[in-house]
Parts: sequence; structure tokens; C-alpha cells
Amino acid sequence: MVGLKIGLDIGTGYVTAAVEGKGVVLCEPAVVALERETGNVIEAGSKAAEMTGRCPDAIKLVRPLLSGGVAELESSEKLLRAFLERICKNKIFKPTVVATVPAGVTNLEKRNVLGCILRAGAGRATLIEEPLAAALGIGVMLNKPYGTMIVNVGAGTTGVAVVTMGSVAVAKSAPVGGNNMDKIIKTYLKANRGVAVGRLTARELKHILGGAKMRDETIAAIAKGKDMSDGMPMFFEVTAQEINYAIRDSIDEVCKVITDVLEVTPPDLIKDITDDGIFLCGGMADLYGLDKYITDVTGIKVNIPGNHTNVAALGCLRALDEPHYLSQNGYHFVTLETLNL
Repeated sequence: MVGLKIGLDIGTGYVTAAVEGKGVVLCEPAVVALERETGNVIEAGSKAAEMTGRCPDAIKLVRPLLSGGVAELESSEKLLRAFLERICKNKIFKPTVVATVPAGVTNLEKRNVLGCILRAGAGRATLIEEPLAAALGIGVMLNKPYGTMIVNVGAGTTGVAVVTMGSVAVAKSAPVGGNNMDKIIKTYLKANRGVAVGRLTARELKHILGGAKMRDETIAAIAKGKDMSDGMPMFFEVTAQEINYAIRDSIDEVCKVITDVLEVTPPDLIKDITDDGIFLCGGMADLYGLDKYITDVTGIKVNIPGNHTNVAALGCLRALDEPHYLSQNGYHFVTLETLNL
């Protein structure tokens, strides 16, 4: 196989890439800054994200990836091209890419994602379900009939799957994640405190104060926003209890996806899951008390693997390194020509 082998986890909030022999080489926000008039790329990733709420009218910020799919084809292509060029630099041969998609996406959505990856500079590409990629990333056995449950809570999507023998037995995803919680916090503060805050402030409050369970101690933070009564800037105090109350419904939605999957999982696989526990990964896995809250709801212990934010990208890379795994499980590489684009 000529060219780099790249495992690509395409998330709503972040794009993570792992390269053969190097491991994770990129983990950047899925944001691209474009010239409004020409559409040319100014920045992509972290530098673009820093412009949130601060860029002039001549620049527009686009978050083109929605729930692990493609919301804006052209902008998604520009974002992925910027990242692939950063990884491949001036290499002659185009890379081979295995990328993630949420469980349950349509064939049209898969085609759109594949088209973006290939037009962005990949030579060949295929897609695997995000929870399956995460399972591969934590080292699930490919040839043993043993059930493993993966819960991947990202920025835009929560994906839950039960994997056995390297394939998905049961899976479900829902459009709930970190971004959803950020929006809810903004809405809550505006409605209940009369304060408008930006996206970055809401995210910071979520990470500092947010949790699925209440802490033993009372904690609070001072944030800056805009007083809705007169439009003036102001400092205000917000408590963990308020933030937890605001995001409670989102936490319960995550748990509902998990219980829905458990309800339709065969008994023998349930036994395996009960023995080993649920594996929680993704960018929101370290939300305070989320693992314990899931245990309270399901009665099953929850494990958070090391490097939990990168396991899906590493799983894609593992799939590339297994000679017959992809073809045996019905995953086939396509090119721009075979995709008829």
C-alpha cells in the first residue's frame, strides 16, 4: 500500500488523525475560517477556533461537520484538505484513509463523507462506524465471540454499540453531546440570569462546573457576560448546581441511548458486558460523575480507557494494519473514480 496510512476520526467538535508508525499526529477543532467574499481558507483548526466571536465581517467561521457527518460539502472539503495537507506535507503519493461515521447513517450520508475525504486529497478511503472504531482502539479482540459495549460521547453525537468478533451486533446514536450542552447553558443563563455569554464561555463553564452528579463540596466560578437589561458587560457568579441543572436533560438523553441498546442486546452478550463493564470514551467522557451516573442508571460498572479522546482514530489505524479485517467485514476502499465523482 503506497502512501501514508491515516486513521481519521471525523467528529462534530474535533478531527483527530493517527498515522502508521507515529500514532496521533493531529487533534484540532473542526472549524475553518474563510474569506467571506472569495471562500479562501484563512485558518483551520485551533487558530480558527480562537476567532470565535471575535472575527470581522470579512471573515466567516464555519463548523461544517454535523453529528459526525457533513453539513456543508464545500466547507467540509476545505477543512479536511487543510488537515490532510498538514499531515502529508509534500508527499507525492496520496494517503489511504479509514474514517469514522456515526452508527446508523444513511448510504447517501456515507457517500457525502467519502466524497469529501477523497476530494480533500485521499487516494483511497473507507468508513467504519465510530463506536466500532473506538472498540478497535481500546483493543477489543477481533476473532473471539465476546461482547463489548462502547459508549462514545462526543461534541455532536453519542454513539453506543455492542461489538463482538470485531463487528457491530447492536448500535444506536443520538444527536446529543458537548455542543448541545453548551447551547443549553447559554439559553439557561439568558433566561434565568439575564446574562448573555459566548460559546467559549459556556464551554468553559461546562468543563469547570458541569457534571452528571453533584460534587460533595459547593463550587462556583466568576464569569463574564453581557447584561441583557442594558447591554453592558458584567461579571457574575454561577454555581455548579445551576450548570448541572441546565444540562440534566442532555445527560439523561445519553443514558437513554445506552439503555435502549442494552434492552435489545442478546442475553449472552449482556453477561459479557456485565463482567467487563461499559467502556466510556469521547471528548465528554471526563465530564464529572458521568461514569458513576451511568453505573447508577444501568447497574454496570463503567471504565474510561486511557487516551479516551483518541481511541476512535487509533481504532481506524488498527483496522488499516489488520490485513484482512476490513474486507472480511464488508468494508471496501473506494476512489474518486469508483465513487463516480
